[in-house]
Amino acid sequence: MRVVRGRTAASAAVLLGSLMLAGCGADATDPVDASAENGITITTEDDGFHGTVMDPPRPRPNLELLTTSGEVFDLSERPDDEVTVLFFGYTHCPDLCPTTMADLSLAREMLEPELQDHVQVLFVTEDPARDTPAALREWLDRFDPEFTGLIGGSEATAAALTELYLPETAQVPAASDAPAHPHDGDDAHQEYGIDHAGAVYIWGPGDRSIVYTGGTTPEQYAEDLTELAAAG
Repeated sequence: MRVVRGRTAASAAVLLGSLMLAGCGADATDPVDASAENGITITTEDDGFHGTVMDPPRPRPNLELLTTSGEVFDLSERPDDEVTVLFFGYTHCPDLCPTTMADLSLAREMLEPELQDHVQVLFVTEDPARDTPAALREWLDRFDPEFTGLIGGSEATAAALTELYLPETAQVPAASDAPAHPHDGDDAHQEYGIDHAGAVYIWGPGDRSIVYTGGTTPEQYAEDLTELAAAG
């Protein structure tokens, strides 16, 4: 069972809801099995952040991926003063992914200039077949050229999702009303969709790890990012 302390029942329900796949135009599936039988328990505490502080902290996963420029990015080896923001998704996502990136972009713009350099936003595509490095870079640049795009959709990202108590990505038939994508011709965008974890993870100095499960505003992200970055 999951053990939750220091939060209201409503907050606990939100946390459990985050462990479900984000439909992105398809039907959501069952949450990841984080039961005691698998040796996993989750406790949470409230340190005044708008997300849920993990206790014990979840470290950055041991994950090495290529960036859109072809460089190796090691998520587990980050500077001590860095605030690392991580989200898994794909560029054809009709709703959650662009909304989340827009919110994080606005939040980063709200930070004092000296703090912005301490915040690293990572978007891991779980759809490498369509999200080529060039396509992913073009998509991220619409939100913030400083966002780092990583090429996932592999066994490595599946292992990282497990480390974070998140469900693996699943390919599903696209919804019939899925909007067209600028990189697609004809009806290619309707071939399939991606069910993916909808949570945003943020790590900061002092071994803090915080998960955000939906409904967080840019202003709230900015408040938490400011506190985390200032602590570095």
